[in-house]
Amino acid sequence: MRQIDVNKMLHRCYSVERMVMRLFALLLLALPVPLSAESVTITADQWASPRSGESIIRFERLNKLVEAFDQSPDNQILIRHAEGESGTLWGEELRSWLVSLGIPSGRIVLNAGLGQSDAIIVETSP
Repeated sequence: MRQIDVNKMLHRCYSVERMVMRLFALLLLALPVPLSAESVTITADQWASPRSGESIIRFERLNKLVEAFDQSPDNQILIRHAEGESGTLWGEELRSWLVSLGIPSGRIVLNAGLGQSDAIIVETSP
């Protein structure tokens, strides 16, 4: 009868496990990574101040989102707003400001499904 060396078996299993983990890590590194969606939340308090082209540009995170958007010609801007008249008006006003700043209206999508009425979320998506 052949005697089994438990330590040797465990060492082999551990080596195989390490090799599989390394291959998995290499696979993850090799996969094309989609651009992560940029996201900006604008609260009602932030939006309540008087607006102009300059004030819209001063939303630093929104400005960075637009810069990221410009880098990828296939991206769209998604404006998620609350349902109802006030949410729709807010979303449309923001879209109008973005268009006035040079973003093509065909690349801006409004989505009335945000559960909160005191904020609007702007995202880029491929």
